[in-house]
Amino acid sequence: MQKLLSTKHFSVKEMLYRVKGIRRKYEIITKSDTVLIIPVLDDGRILMEKQWRYPVGKYIYELPAGTVDKKELPRQTAIRELEEETGYRAKSVRFIFKGYPAPGLMDEMMYFYLATGLSKGKTNMDKDEVISLKPITAKKAISMIRKGEIFDTKTIAALLYYSSFLNTRLL
Repeated sequence: MQKLLSTKHFSVKEMLYRVKGIRRKYEIITKSDTVLIIPVLDDGRILMEKQWRYPVGKYIYELPAGTVDKKELPRQTAIRELEEETGYRAKSVRFIFKGYPAPGLMDEMMYFYLATGLSKGKTNMDKDEVISLKPITAKKAISMIRKGEIFDTKTIAALLYYSSFLNTRLL
């Protein structure tokens, strides 16, 4: 394996492999694992973020998420990211599922958590983060997905999972 590029956030490596006797080159992105948190307020609303995303040049609706630091477990990252981005602390942070966001080109694993029993604290956003909070109902979130108002696929997956399997108000 040969490293082609290394940045603060990811590396690109070239792998050689053999399939059906044919030798191929394949570039993969190696990236730290990430977490996504579904924060549910006591009244049942989901705490969404409206965040400026530089690569797409606009604000988009997302759930809180972040990168797992080298010395952290994913659950610790979920607790930290929730407070940093939203200012909320949770009495309960429960793992719900995990998956590869883009297994055709990178090795990142994403861990999804449900946060409940929220109490307001203080945010500690990264210097380049521009985030405002928007609490919405699960029903409104699904409507926003249908209308094409939520573009972030990890957020869409989490909201659909929550609405299908976890939200007793909708079941």
